[in-house]
Amino acid sequence: MSYLKYIKNVGLVLVILGHYYFCSYVLSEVHDMKNYEPRVNVTIQGDDKSDKKSEAKQTETLKSEALKVTNDEKLGVIEIPKINLKRYLYKVDAYQNNVDKNIEVLKSSDMPDVKEGNLILAGHNGNTSVGHFRNLHNLSLADDIIVNYKGKSYNYEVSKIYDVLKTGTVAIKRDKNKNTITLITCLGSDRQLVVIGYLK
Repeated sequence: MSYLKYIKNVGLVLVILGHYYFCSYVLSEVHDMKNYEPRVNVTIQGDDKSDKKSEAKQTETLKSEALKVTNDEKLGVIEIPKINLKRYLYKVDAYQNNVDKNIEVLKSSDMPDVKEGNLILAGHNGNTSVGHFRNLHNLSLADDIIVNYKGKSYNYEVSKIYDVLKTGTVAIKRDKNKNTITLITCLGSDRQLVVIGYLK
């Protein structure tokens, strides 16, 4: 009889421990999810193709469209010294704010002056004239990303680099308590590179 009681007690302890570990796991997942942004839609097509005719046409189109740009459409400038990148950013609703023309500021972005916000930028990585993020894969942790916005310079430090399967949406894994910049581009035909930087 005491052996049966012993087995029941051991079983009860195992059930309690199992419940404890299960609840701990669920709570840790919920805590981690608080640091994730909702998925953002990202569509970047044709990064790896280098078609000379279309490249020449895009260059010609960009030159003619540059005449249409007013200072009111410009949002600021992004600079990444390590990869020798310096480009204008355009307001979300501006004609030039399109991944097929420039580095695109996604609609779900916060501007750099928003506390704990996330400026989300997408760009092509191919060898065409709009492949502005072609060298993004060369960034390392602690590299600088600088955004000049409304006369102020915001200096971000690369803190996380990861890639995900290309599905049309990207889960942004960041600390929501920090001002963030997120850069997204393609890696080949089936992956996307995500670079997260936090304001220094």
